[in-house]
Amino acid sequence: MQDDLPTFGPRKKLIKFLAQKVIKGAKISNAPVSLQRVIEHLQTMHDLDVQKITAGDKVSGLLVVCKEVDSEYSTIGFNGNHPWCRRRFTIAHEIGHLLLGHGCNKSMDDDSLNETEANQFAAELLVPQSFLKKDFAQTPNIQDLAKLYRVSEQAITIKVMGSRLL
Repeated sequence: MQDDLPTFGPRKKLIKFLAQKVIKGAKISNAPVSLQRVIEHLQTMHDLDVQKITAGDKVSGLLVVCKEVDSEYSTIGFNGNHPWCRRRFTIAHEIGHLLLGHGCNKSMDDDSLNETEANQFAAELLVPQSFLKKDFAQTPNIQDLAKLYRVSEQAITIKVMGSRLL
């Protein structure tokens, strides 16, 4: 996935492009975005496993990428104790790390940038701007949109505001 990213403009455009490409590849055309279909699509290109993990409240999820001489496999873990909407965002966030090629880094600035990029990817994957514009025109209600997209009211509010729909 990473090899065919366009090389123009800021990374925010790349992140949006990548999320749109995943949605298209998973053959998703309306809300809610099915993470099951996204994962199944990604498994055609990556050796990827997604598992519920037991962790403290401070851990939402994790991505483990194991590289061997001739193969690579990845596991996404999500905290099964978190609310359903949070788990969806966490899985999408970790998919963002995977597809953006983020790795462990000692620099806090880089970690912060990677986290921001993964959050942007998750927001675009779960609430694609093109879907939101259409749905907001029909249903300009935050609670209804949050239910439709299966995200928190906070997440949909941030996306609506960022899309300048309000």
